[in-house]
Amino acid sequence: MLLASAVPAGATSAPESANPIDHIVSTMTVDELIGQMTWTYVYGNSADDASMADQNQARYGVDTPAEVVEKFDLGGVLYFAWSNPGIVNDPELTAELSNGLQAVSVGDEASGIPLATTIDQEGGIVARMGAPMTVLPGNMALGATYDTRLARAQGEILGSELAAVGINADFAPVVDVNTNPVNPVIGVRSMGEDPQNVATLGVAQIEGMQSQGVAAAAKHFPGHGDTETDSHTGLPIVTYDRETLDQHLLPFEAAIDAGVDMIMTAHVIVEELDAEMPGTLSPAVLTGLLREELGFDGLITTDALDMAALKQLPDNPLDDGDIAVLAIQAGSDILLMSPDVPATFEAVSAAVESGEITRERLEESVTRILEWKQERGVWEEDPSVPVDEVMDVVGTAEHTATAQEISEHGVTLVRNEDSLLPLDPEEDSVLMVGSGSAWPERMGPMLAERGFEVTEDYENGASPSAEYRERAVAAAADHDVVVFASYNASGNVAQQEMVAALAETGTPVVVVATRNPYDANVLPGADAVLNIYGWNNVNFHGAVAALAGDVNPSGRLPVNIWDAAGEEILHEMGFGLSYEDEEPQEPTQRYGFFLTNGWAGGDADYAFQYGRHTDEVLVGDWDGDGRDSITVRRGNQYFVNNAPTGGPAESVVTYGTADDVVLVGDWDGDGTDTLAVRRGATYHVKNSLRGGDADHVVVYGREGDAVVVGDWDGDRRDTFAVRRGKVYHVKNVIAGGDADTVFAYGRESDVTLAGDWDGDGRDTFAVRRGRDYHVSNTLRGGEAEQVMRYGREGDEVFVGDWDGDGRDSIGVRRTPAA
Repeated sequence: MLLASAVPAGATSAPESANPIDHIVSTMTVDELIGQMTWTYVYGNSADDASMADQNQARYGVDTPAEVVEKFDLGGVLYFAWSNPGIVNDPELTAELSNGLQAVSVGDEASGIPLATTIDQEGGIVARMGAPMTVLPGNMALGATYDTRLARAQGEILGSELAAVGINADFAPVVDVNTNPVNPVIGVRSMGEDPQNVATLGVAQIEGMQSQGVAAAAKHFPGHGDTETDSHTGLPIVTYDRETLDQHLLPFEAAIDAGVDMIMTAHVIVEELDAEMPGTLSPAVLTGLLREELGFDGLITTDALDMAALKQLPDNPLDDGDIAVLAIQAGSDILLMSPDVPATFEAVSAAVESGEITRERLEESVTRILEWKQERGVWEEDPSVPVDEVMDVVGTAEHTATAQEISEHGVTLVRNEDSLLPLDPEEDSVLMVGSGSAWPERMGPMLAERGFEVTEDYENGASPSAEYRERAVAAAADHDVVVFASYNASGNVAQQEMVAALAETGTPVVVVATRNPYDANVLPGADAVLNIYGWNNVNFHGAVAALAGDVNPSGRLPVNIWDAAGEEILHEMGFGLSYEDEEPQEPTQRYGFFLTNGWAGGDADYAFQYGRHTDEVLVGDWDGDGRDSITVRRGNQYFVNNAPTGGPAESVVTYGTADDVVLVGDWDGDGTDTLAVRRGATYHVKNSLRGGDADHVVVYGREGDAVVVGDWDGDRRDTFAVRRGKVYHVKNVIAGGDADTVFAYGRESDVTLAGDWDGDGRDTFAVRRGRDYHVSNTLRGGEAEQVMRYGREGDEVFVGDWDGDGRDSIGVRRTPAA
């Protein structure tokens, strides 16, 4: 449908706007506006399928999916296995369903505007479509790889395959930070407990998916990772402070910076923000925090409005219409899966008539929706997809290989007593048992294919019976090793008892933990523990590859594993064993800041994560304690931290404009560093960490000069030096005029650093070439007095006195792109 020709049937007349979308929106009736904001499921496997007419009649008063779209002028539809059962294993049918619904939507009897066709295809345990679509191991398996390349590849697989079947938006990825081991609804749907890892991998997924023309939706804002209640069945309430909240917000901030199309809300009360309303219904959360503070201008979609959480507000019972009205008032653009669509239309229309909601408020959301449809390519003259090309895209050998690579790289070896693993098919006969919920029968044939003698004995259900336990214990004596597939054994006493009983037989026991990664803490009798974070065939591919030694486990825990009492961390994030190094490895930090206090190279003295990978970094002694620390800049805002650690900023300063070049120095000799901004050859110097006018404005050098800041003469006041090629023009006062010292050092291609390398109170230069730093302790040319190698060539380098000893040294920031 061409944008300029799309004017809804029955629309009111209005003066034509220069912007076609503005004109279209202004001519829509209130019900048509509500329709665009309503995205819901329809029952049937094709547009005209009446086989599920009873369900459609009960919910919508019509028989077929096409009639639902026409009756309500829907803005979007969602696909589920229970509403569209044919989609589960038939991508071509899914494409035909998409094409049929789009043809109806752009027709004369509906809105004339193409639909958002959507799905929850996260990968792992939440995937509405299975094989022959590519089956992925899931987010926590991905989190255990700590690999942005694989995360982007996962996003590209999801995006390309969904686009092929006519789906233009995926309610994924989950970017919740899973800090609560007993979280009943997120768990392995999360990429882990480390906000930076979740943010980094989440952004990579988003970029990969959206590069294929499919919108991503980061969820569940402002965070569902520290809950003990499932919002499908109850109302979660979290009581943490703003500092903790900021850790849960970090992946959403990164997603916003990366241009994510949508953010999905959480039905969670965050008392720090709003003690009465869950995020979905809270103006403080959606408008105050998401729109205004974080600056998100994309689409806000509710989570499913039929979830129980929204009906369990303390002392404030809501009906379905109330919920829709409150969601719009809070700031949502999309009403997802309203439990009673006719009641939603009636309530929102009445709210507009009464003035509770303005028409302009609806137009604001619909404008966003239509602009998204235009920008994402949904709004085409022919929105259909070629059905005969679907199988050329989905489930390809390349996609399958990538899914297996994620699984192999994510498998985490948590325990391996006496180097039990890998197993040897020439020596080890295997008894395969476990919780039926863990699908252990999928592993047995895979091991047998590798030459193992395998005996399988399974029982349905999550909790092994006493009879089954006794049978397995008796069989264990006839085998060299027992492989037990656990399923959330940390919360299942029967599984714990079975592993303990098997261990007492003396036959070595290997546990393959197929869901949440916390089972190791309650299964002390297991000789080896592998975490695989899911129970799809692709997860078991990784498990068996590790058991048989086809791969050397390289996964690292994406969460902390606590002891059973929750008092002590047994294994920190980043822990993981391999067959080549059986000693527990120290938790790894792949990205972030790495600071060293000396000039000997080697390991960092401080390793931490702070801010976002896209932030500009500034170094200074912000509080006058003699120690430099990190500040990050976003636009003209500066997030100041006074210690070499992560966590929230200690203060936020606004100064200058977003386009300024920023310099840091102690301009007045008071021991505290502050900011100066450079515009051309003019420097606007500020002697305090606050906004307002500059204290000094000076012109020095030329507009194209590179600038270095330092205390060149030891008077405790920083000034400027400008570099032209390999020649440095040093000034000892904040003033214009000629340089006080001019000399040449290094090469034109060098990166220049300034610092007090020997603690004499005077800053001098070092130059960087790759990983090597060539240090001079005087302001003159000649050979370097010291050369140190530190970090990697792709690192971003900074100078600071991190420990307050009066000597500057090196720090680097390593980002996923490095």
